[in-house]
Amino acid sequence: MKRIAYLALIAGLICHGAMAQSAGSLITSAGGTWMDFGPSSATALQSTSAAGTFTSPTTGGQIHNTFTAELAFTYFITDNIALDLATGVPPKLKLYAQGTAAPFGPKGPTLDFGSLQPLASTRAWPPILFLKYYFGAAQTRLRPFVGIGVNYTWYSHTELNPTFSSALQQVAGPGGQAKASLSPSWNPAFNAGASYNISKNWYATASVTYLPLKTNATVSAIAANGQPVLTNKTHITANPWIMFVGIGYRF
Repeated sequence: MKRIAYLALIAGLICHGAMAQSAGSLITSAGGTWMDFGPSSATALQSTSAAGTFTSPTTGGQIHNTFTAELAFTYFITDNIALDLATGVPPKLKLYAQGTAAPFGPKGPTLDFGSLQPLASTRAWPPILFLKYYFGAAQTRLRPFVGIGVNYTWYSHTELNPTFSSALQQVAGPGGQAKASLSPSWNPAFNAGASYNISKNWYATASVTYLPLKTNATVSAIAANGQPVLTNKTHITANPWIMFVGIGYRF
């Protein structure tokens, strides 16, 4: 009788350890994220002032790839369905531009963007809430998953190249300033990856996320009285591929 009870206890412990990704499990993961902005682009600069509205057709830009740290929280609603919140350190994005800007038309002053690298930088805050489906049983060591999510991205600490900022301040006049902003946006997100059970509570995880991210950039020269003297706009298509590798712990 004691032998049967002992075997039952061992079986219970094994089952408990194997069911780590079962309904009710909460897993916190941390790791590194590589953001590939290869598909990024920016439309030609459009400038508006008292002189009229002009487009600088040779201008354009791209966001350069970057690395950041990610923190994710995964809660299993069932053995196969989980909610996942992906967040982390807001990455610093740098916009590199090319072409010649002629904000006051072909007869006005020009500025070579190619010599101003990067043209601007910003901190992006892009948390994503995923609904994921994990394949296989809860006790399976290697579990592929797919997910779809919603993202809201906003920006802070947007800075312009000092030469670009100085040129805008000159346009603004005495007491004027240069201002830059990026519009926030709601976006879908698509995710695929796999989780590997290293031990009872520890996991290795890797995933790829596609985020169709877009924003409108506005850079203005503001006079001392608060009125815009010159407003420049461009539409930026970022569309990053986000690669994540990390370690998770089940609480």
